[in-house]
Amino acid sequence: MGMRAAGAWKTALVMLFLVAGGAGIARGAPPTREDCLTCHAQHDFARGAHGGSLYVDAAELSASPHAPLECVSCHSDAQTIPHASRLAAVRCQSCHAGEGRTLAGSVHRNAGTEGEAASADGSPSCTACHGTHAVRRATRMGPESCAACHAPIVRAYQASVHGVALAHGDTDASRCRDCHGPAHAVLSHRDTASTVSHAKLAETCARCHADQELMTRRQITIPAAYTLYKESVHGRSKNPAAATCNDCHASHDLRRASDPSSSIFRANIPATCGRCHANEAREYGESVHGTAMARGVLRSPVCTDCHGEHRIQGPREAGSPVASTGVTATCSHCHEAAGIRETYGLPAGRLSSYRDSYHGLAARGGAPAVANCASCHGYHRILPSSDPRSAIAPANLPATCGKCHPGAGERFARGAVHEAMAAPSRPVLRSVRLVYLALIGLTVGGMFVHNGLDFLGKARSRLRAQLGAAGSAAAHAVAATDQWIVRMTLGERLQHVALAASFFTLVYTGFALKFPEAWPFAWLARLEGGHAWRSLIHRGAAVVMVATALSHLVSLFGRRGRTMLGAMLPELKDFRDVIGNALYLTGLRAYPPRFEHFSYIEKVEYWALVWGTAVMTVTGGLLWFENAALHWLDKWVLDLATIVHYYEAWLAFLAILVWHIYQTVLNPDVYPMNWTWLTGRISDAQLRHEHRAEWDRLEAASRPAGTEEAPGSE
Repeated sequence: MGMRAAGAWKTALVMLFLVAGGAGIARGAPPTREDCLTCHAQHDFARGAHGGSLYVDAAELSASPHAPLECVSCHSDAQTIPHASRLAAVRCQSCHAGEGRTLAGSVHRNAGTEGEAASADGSPSCTACHGTHAVRRATRMGPESCAACHAPIVRAYQASVHGVALAHGDTDASRCRDCHGPAHAVLSHRDTASTVSHAKLAETCARCHADQELMTRRQITIPAAYTLYKESVHGRSKNPAAATCNDCHASHDLRRASDPSSSIFRANIPATCGRCHANEAREYGESVHGTAMARGVLRSPVCTDCHGEHRIQGPREAGSPVASTGVTATCSHCHEAAGIRETYGLPAGRLSSYRDSYHGLAARGGAPAVANCASCHGYHRILPSSDPRSAIAPANLPATCGKCHPGAGERFARGAVHEAMAAPSRPVLRSVRLVYLALIGLTVGGMFVHNGLDFLGKARSRLRAQLGAAGSAAAHAVAATDQWIVRMTLGERLQHVALAASFFTLVYTGFALKFPEAWPFAWLARLEGGHAWRSLIHRGAAVVMVATALSHLVSLFGRRGRTMLGAMLPELKDFRDVIGNALYLTGLRAYPPRFEHFSYIEKVEYWALVWGTAVMTVTGGLLWFENAALHWLDKWVLDLATIVHYYEAWLAFLAILVWHIYQTVLNPDVYPMNWTWLTGRISDAQLRHEHRAEWDRLEAASRPAGTEEAPGSE
């Protein structure tokens, strides 16, 4: 039978049904589903008569949630057969009133299938999402349901990490409704009440990304992303336009960071951040970092390397990687990484040279207002020194350094930057350092040997006295006396106290400035809280020491001062006393030398103090008033002053510790202390033991004329 004959036969059957059964239906019984499907189950039924097919798939209808319903439950104006050629629009709200009211307030209130608008009475259409007869439950609807109206967005979603995961059967993967909410209640992203509005998007993403159990199960790389974001400048900002999740990750086309097309792919991050920070992105693009990235050097730093990813903090926040106290460590992550330096030919020692500089020491001590990497090199527009636009180009250094050192002038450009002071390329500074190291070793080593011999010699003498050996020096030393001789005036004692207090204060605060992390000084650095107390105390002590030195200098013009100065001048006898004392201490001589008012021990210490005070005053003054000094001197002179000041401090400290403290405290003859510095007096017995030549003169002056010292009184 041909196609034309088959169609005629089906039409005849339908007409026979309409004639035979229609009369029965019309008598009062509404048509059943089977009655309706007699016509509508035909694929070509009424094709073209009403502009489209009226075919209904019986199997789909039976599988839908509406399977228990008769056709007339929805098509209420089809109560008879035949019915009108065009039926009224179905009103789903008749049964789904709640959903209808919700939908009427959503962004989908005017939704419809292609070519189909809302009902004539303004009711929203449901078929656009749910279909007509093959109605699907919401739980079975996926992104493809939204594709009829949002095809480009659905395609982007399907290529995203969420869409790919869903396609691979991941039931945890987010779908449209997980972000936008139930289909009936979807609001525009411009609506502040919407779950995908700018203000609420982070909270929406947090439904999954703040679920630690889910993060652990799915092995998400950054499990605390939401918490970190909320602590960031973006998350805490009151600006309604502050960046939120989709500003960086995109909304639907959200891809992994390893995907070159991702907005968070390393090479794309500057452009992503540049959507809000256009000026910074432009400057970065001109920098050495940006140009390297443009050449394909993916290890070149981008925004997130310096600022962080989710927990981005402002430059004025404590702990921020771009704060003044944190920039140096941030830059060193790359510039001190051996692999990066070797690969890209970056110079070594940048961090160490900075940390040992005046700026670095202040920064290590917690000073907030001190030059760091960005102070000289800039932040985003970092250019090489060979670029005339660079802040560190030789021609621009005076202006760059002048921001903190006004009046320093062009002499800043003549000094080495980021180079160790004692580097081989700086022979003068290197030589001075080596000379000082040798001087410290020889001087302090010689003092150790001298005092060691002195201690052993006096210990041996004490032992002999305990054993009853007659004529021992120790026996004379311990003889009791009721006579006291003035050795230091009140003014001299006050000078000594001021000198000692200022000296040890200078030593402690100076080393605290040099070694702020070391345990003896770290507490002071923490106590400062960013204030320069160490520096202020150090300079205050320097003023006290200089004032004491000047006071002593003035006192030398008096009668006693001239006498004391004359007694302090080196003599040939001092060299003979050195040899004689060495022989005595080694047991090659029975008695020690007869020392004058000042022995070679005190003379060495005095003139060393004079020399050290002068050197420390000059070098310290240059470092204190560095801006004025750099107006007249090249920077290498200040570097030389820094080296001399540092090593002279070590020499002075070790000399006082090994030489003076031994002679006045640990010396067996005076232990636990020589109290002359406090009382100003010395006993007759101690004077006879320590300064025999002076004692002889005093004793001779006190004897009656014509008498002589008894023999054997050594």
